[in-house]
Order: sequence, then structure tokens, then C-alpha cells
Amino acid sequence: MAMDYTADDFDGDAHVSPDAALRRLREGNRIYVEALDHERDLSPERIQDLFENGQRPFATVIACSDSRVVPEHIFMTGLGELFVVRVAGNVVGPVEAASAIYACKHLHTSLLLVLGHTHCGAIKAALDGEAGDVASVTGRIAEAIGAASDPYEASVLNTRAAIAELRAHPALAQLEEVGALRMAGAIYHTHCGVVDFLQMP
Repeated sequence: MAMDYTADDFDGDAHVSPDAALRRLREGNRIYVEALDHERDLSPERIQDLFENGQRPFATVIACSDSRVVPEHIFMTGLGELFVVRVAGNVVGPVEAASAIYACKHLHTSLLLVLGHTHCGAIKAALDGEAGDVASVTGRIAEAIGAASDPYEASVLNTRAAIAELRAHPALAQLEEVGALRMAGAIYHTHCGVVDFLQMP
């Protein structure tokens, strides 16, 4: 069922619950897919507010660097609402994990989303057994997807592996254990803009 949101509901607020943060992303993607008008605050006043008062993102998103996968657009958010970490293949290594820990522990984002996508060049390279200059990415993906040969299944497995990597960090695991953080995974369909939110254990 579609929720009725006002522009104020999309103002960044680190103190929303994990469920509310996930609802915002779902609704934002619905607006994006349906090409509905939505006023995102990109104003000079918003820029000044964020400068003077700091950022208050409601979610952290680890996404692929693919130019078609832009979380702020996909979820129809404005300035200061998402803390986004982008890396080829949405793989999680020490730098990506440290960025997530900073956002979740110090900026208090209550949702940590790993966003994979279809038609991912890094996934294809891993499936094709390519290494070379991109081995640091494709090697991680190949390890995550195992014997999978279907690109969509591979994207899902790779996303789940990234979440498992994040859960291995005590700072994030502790936040999740006490209910201050929810970790989730999703796949963006590059042909239509729809986001599949994955069932998580």
C-alpha cells in the first residue's frame, strides 16, 4: 500500500527507526519508477543548513559505482539524506566497512543498505573469469558467487556476501544486536528502475 508522504518526511533525520528508514527508501523508489513529481530540497538554504548544522542522513547505502546506479535518484532523496559509499561491484573491503561504521556509529544512521544491480560489469567480469587490473574486485565477487552462473543470482549472492562482511565487524554487529541498526540488501533493475528488497535472515 502506498504511503502518503509530505516533503518534510523526506528531510534527513538520523533518529528515525530502521523500519521507517526502509519505508522511506521503498516509497522513494516507487515515486522514481512512476516518475511522480516530488520536491527534493536542493536549495541554497538546505546547503547552508547542512554546512552550519552538519549532516543527518537517515540511511547509509553501499552501492556500485556504475553511472546508472545513483541512490539519491533511485530513492528520490535530497541533500544530506543518504550517506552513500560507492565502489565497483558494491564489494565491501576495509575502507567500505570503515565508512559504514562511521556513518552508523557516529552519524547514527539506523539503516545500512547494500545495493546491487542487474547488468553489472563487475559481476559479468567475475562470471567470465576476468582478473587482471580489476582482480581486487572480481576476485571478491567470484568468491561470493561460487558456482552461480545466472547474473541475477550472482548479484544477489554478491550483495548478501557484502552484508555478511559488514556483520563481521563488531561495531556494526553490536548496533544491530541492540536494535539501533538494521542491515538490508536490495537489487536495482537497470532496465526499469525497480528495486527488489531482499528477504534477510
